[in-house]
This record gives sequence, structure tokens and C-alpha cells, in this order.
Amino acid sequence: MTKTLIRYCCITALIGLTGIVLAISPSEKQQLDNFKVSTLKGLRGVAVKVMIVRDDASMLPLLKEQTLQGEVEVALQSAGIEIARPTPEVGLYVVLVKVTAANNDKLNVAMHVQSSLLQIVNLSRDTTIKTEALTWPSFGQSRFGVVSVAIAKSTIEKTVKDQVKDFANDWKAANPKQQP
Repeated sequence: MTKTLIRYCCITALIGLTGIVLAISPSEKQQLDNFKVSTLKGLRGVAVKVMIVRDDASMLPLLKEQTLQGEVEVALQSAGIEIARPTPEVGLYVVLVKVTAANNDKLNVAMHVQSSLLQIVNLSRDTTIKTEALTWPSFGQSRFGVVSVAIAKSTIEKTVKDQVKDFANDWKAANPKQQP
């Protein structure tokens, strides 16, 4: 288990470094390689929804959905992305944070942070059917780890910030004319 977790963390770190060099996330690069177009192209803006799921209500009480959501919205707006209600032209940027005690003494926290974009799409086999689909990222925009309860909140906040930065960079690359 420990070797697997270490291997996963190393792979995640390498993916992050690759994203910095490329200025777009590895997921966005793969999408461009596969489809020659980004699902973010022409996206006017996003609505934001942050959800924190705890197995114990007393786990990380200072980590608040409303605060984290405000930070996400400010970061996206600073990148030039409009915050609006979900419509066909506006996607739903979702941040899901799951936290649980990693052991009985509750000194360590198992955390999972995942950011994604949902958009309204039409099925190709029947364009009268509209549904929501995950359109960004195509892979890899989640992080799992076990950390001390003392640093769990700041680790989660940094992870969310990094994921928002990846999304903003991918959006800017897909929409160069929309930038402020």
C-alpha cells in the first residue's frame, strides 16, 4: 500500500511538472492530440460548486465550502473567466473534497480533491437529447493523499488552488481572444 501511494504521488508530481512546462495540463494536451480541439474553446464562463464530504462532521471544521468556493471564484475571475449561472454556454466547475480520518486517533487525514468541468452536451446519436457530461479534464485532475491533520486544511487549499490554475491555463490556451 505504501509503495503504491508513493508511486502515485511521484506520478502526480511528474504530471504537475509537465503541466508547468507545457502551460496546459497533460489532460488538455491529450485532448488536443486526440480531437484537435479543446472542449473549453468558446466557453464564455463557469458556474462554481464546491462540495466538502466528511465521514465525521468534526473533521477539519475550519475547512468551509463557502470560503473555498469564494477563493475559487476569485481565482477564476482573476484569470479572466466569467462567473455565471450554468447554461449551454457556461459550464459548471465542480470541486469535490473528501476527507476522512486515516486512523483511529484522527491525527492523520485521508484526502481526495478533484476538480472537473461539466457542460451541457447533445448526444451525437440523437441531438434532441441534452445531458451533462464531464468535459474537463479527460484524466488526472485529482489528488489523493494522507497528511497530518495539522497541515490538511492548507494542503487541500493549495491543491484546489493548483487545480484552478491548471483549469485557467487550459481555458486561456483555448480562448486567447477572450482574455482581459
